[in-house]
Amino acid sequence: MNHFRIDMDGRRGGPWMGHCLSETGCIWLADTPQNVLGKAASEIVKFQQWLSRHGEPVLSPAGINEITVQLGEQYEIPDFRISGAAVGLFEADYTPVTDQDIAAAVRRLGYARRELLETVAGLPETAWDWQPPSGKRTIRQNLHHVRNCHGWYLTRVLGWDKVAEILPEPWPEETWESMRWVMERAVDTLLSLPAELRQGEFQAEKPREIWTPRKMLRRFVEHEREHVAIVKQTVEVYRACTKNG
Repeated sequence: MNHFRIDMDGRRGGPWMGHCLSETGCIWLADTPQNVLGKAASEIVKFQQWLSRHGEPVLSPAGINEITVQLGEQYEIPDFRISGAAVGLFEADYTPVTDQDIAAAVRRLGYARRELLETVAGLPETAWDWQPPSGKRTIRQNLHHVRNCHGWYLTRVLGWDKVAEILPEPWPEETWESMRWVMERAVDTLLSLPAELRQGEFQAEKPREIWTPRKMLRRFVEHEREHVAIVKQTVEVYRACTKNG
């Protein structure tokens, strides 16, 4: 039997996000905390399958019936999932990060970026700026948001001045080139993170909240995977609308 701890953050009325923090990047959404726990076993299996598809061996593969879960921390956060809002800080986030932790996160960030590329491959240019009926971000706006957040996550620990040196303006104008340019510099920064920035608390601003290096590291992966799912959904809606219209 494989036992996993589940932490979650969210807002009253939903949504709520489950995190299996022992599996960096393993997240899922549900409308209530109870449903987060109810989906946990199947989501952990899906995550392990995702790793396997990208060539990463899973040390302890498990079926749904072989997984047990236990609720860890649960935080209600105003404006959760609204861009720029605070996110949960869990006990596990205080564990100092190692070279192995960083390497694993960078690999998984790469898997998610590859999936993002594959999702939009072959789409006409007009699809990138097509406005979904929901009024939410276009595909291009989602891609730019993902790109911009790489720098933003670095500021949570390194501060704005240092990140301005790492990502000096002007950035490349073309969308994919700018995403590649930012990601390469962000990954190089993570891989060379000095010892003093691998542990402890850091006071971030806008919003004002405490961050740790591990929280920064996991959010790189989690956020990229969040937006892979969002872009996939937008592409599906685009194809349905253009097919019928």
